[in-house]
Amino acid sequence: MKRILTIICAIAFSGAALSAQNNADTIKVSRNESDTLVIIVKEKPSIDREAKKEQRLAKKAQKPAYMINVGYERGYRADIELSWAGKSVWGIASSHGFSFGNGLYVGGGAGFGAELTKQADTSESSWNASYFVPVFADIKYSFMKTLASPFVSLRGGAIADITNLGVRTFASPAVGLDIARFSLKVGYEYQLGFWGHLEGKHMHNIKLGVAYTF
Repeated sequence: MKRILTIICAIAFSGAALSAQNNADTIKVSRNESDTLVIIVKEKPSIDREAKKEQRLAKKAQKPAYMINVGYERGYRADIELSWAGKSVWGIASSHGFSFGNGLYVGGGAGFGAELTKQADTSESSWNASYFVPVFADIKYSFMKTLASPFVSLRGGAIADITNLGVRTFASPAVGLDIARFSLKVGYEYQLGFWGHLEGKHMHNIKLGVAYTF
């Protein structure tokens, strides 16, 4: 009699087990000590529950902007840089381009600067200023996406001296450190005049810069 009841129970529960199978990780069939059929169904988490769990984990993994190297991330990038070169050459420039998400940035930009020279005359010392506009291509490679990452960069282009009417080319390799949205760098700048009062003139400067990435 017990065996007949067991068979009937198995038939009754088989339909429920089959309908639950799509939402189950495992279906276990066993008999207890009284020889009664027991079916244990372990339900799978719903899709919504899994999606919410993934969202929670992704949100937890996200770091605030001040804790990541923003310039490393893929997408459009722009920065503004203040620089100092030689004894009295000051400048501001902005570069715009694309970051490929693997540390490589390619772009270009322009800026404005001034070179201050001290002139001594019979009465008192005075300062003369020459103003210039650089236009350049910009390549940069950042080695890591962590908060602080070393990088190498190269800028090259032309500089127009709008005060004394002269044009020169320049190349400026540099090394530096990205810290979140800020960059500190030191480089060497070589300039060669090819038009106006600068023609044939060679210039060499050590250049320091600090930049902020948007």
